[in-house]
Amino acid sequence: LPLSGGADSACVAGIVRIMCAMVVDEVESDGHDEACERTMNDVLGEDLLGQYRSASSRREKGNILCNAILHTSYMGTENSSTNTLDRARDLAIQIGSYHNSISITIITNAILGVLATITDRKPRFLDQGGSHAEDIALQNIQARVRMVMTYLEAQLLPWVRNRSGFLLVLGSGNVDEALRGYMTKYDCSSADLNPIGGICKIDLKRMLLWASNKYEVPALRDIAEAKPSAELRPLAEGEGAMDYSQTDEDDMGMTYEE
Repeated sequence: LPLSGGADSACVAGIVRIMCAMVVDEVESDGHDEACERTMNDVLGEDLLGQYRSASSRREKGNILCNAILHTSYMGTENSSTNTLDRARDLAIQIGSYHNSISITIITNAILGVLATITDRKPRFLDQGGSHAEDIALQNIQARVRMVMTYLEAQLLPWVRNRSGFLLVLGSGNVDEALRGYMTKYDCSSADLNPIGGICKIDLKRMLLWASNKYEVPALRDIAEAKPSAELRPLAEGEGAMDYSQTDEDDMGMTYEE
């Protein structure tokens, strides 16, 4: 799961963590199915099975199971804020996911360098004097690189962890943005599964607040209260690295409430 530090991907991560809690409750209950426990042991593997058995609480056990199955990655660029980086990291720690943070700027710069060899021109953002077409293209390439990196990690992270098989990619596109057309083709709209594809932003925020309280994940509340932003444009002059340069609602020309 690409974990951006925003509400949509946080909600998907929360859903997986809740599923882990439900599994742990079933396995730890009296009279549980032995086949379920065997499957659990296979999923955890030797490296996590000992930790799971010695864990003192179901919450801790749920985090260990989440570490076995949920892999999250924050893929930042020079346009990303430290706010989203920190929120993604805090959420990953609190739910137990196997997490990494990487910069994809070197990849987007390389692609733009190839374009320059063809056109001998360098596209610019609007606030740098570029056209609307240039601005949108520069935003979209960042989002599409994330999709490519996500699928690469989905194939190879099990190998990195000395495990077999591959991972399914989770999407995080909500129904509001799909209906509005506010998305980049082949970014988070491209995935093997999209658990929130039929859910609106307002209900997603309600879910984040509920899960934050019930499952004691304060990062979910912090994310729910933040302004949604794609963070694909440069920070405006005078802004710090922790500030937003754009918001989804400004880009769409309407609020999620509307």
